[in-house]
Amino acid sequence: MGIKQRREREREATQQAILQAALEIATEEGWQAVTIRRVAERIEYSPSALYKYFEDKEDILRTLLLQGFQHMVAALEHIAAQEHRPSDRLQQMAAAYWDFAWHQPTVYQLMFDLKGKIHEVEEAKAAFLVVRAAIEEWGLVSGVKMSDLDQAVEMMWATMHGFVALTLAQYISGGPTRAKETLTQAVNDLLLGWKTRLDATLPSNGH
Repeated sequence: MGIKQRREREREATQQAILQAALEIATEEGWQAVTIRRVAERIEYSPSALYKYFEDKEDILRTLLLQGFQHMVAALEHIAAQEHRPSDRLQQMAAAYWDFAWHQPTVYQLMFDLKGKIHEVEEAKAAFLVVRAAIEEWGLVSGVKMSDLDQAVEMMWATMHGFVALTLAQYISGGPTRAKETLTQAVNDLLLGWKTRLDATLPSNGH
């Protein structure tokens, strides 16, 4: 390995150490506790040294946020490629969404604490489009004309996010096991509702 490649690997390793330190602090004390000084102390660097790797605290948080969406998109795309039955694909996507949020709740909180700016994140758009394509294919196979696919995705996403948020806040009786089972039933009911509408369509925006 040449000097340039070794230095690049060392830089990447240091960047990951910084990100991991920030995540650990947030997990222990909340995202408001993450500062350049606290992160530097945890990895035994001077605060000024961190600016060689990230512009500021917001740059660290944005990198973690993007990594979170990248991992979520990868999980959704894997299911889209592997599961050929559209209804099962949507169920598995909901389960993967749940598993991601449950196993990485601190990152999940950061990802969805964007105060209306989530549509500015390309990786978030990618996740939206994977689910959109899955719903579109389900509609075609099921004979359901989805007149507003974006609205359908929002309904699906609201269902998934709602169960995650309520469970993380401990508002779902029976804990996470029952909540995940109920999410599965909710997705089934959503698909059944779309399929059994009298007009077999979703209303367009403004109608």
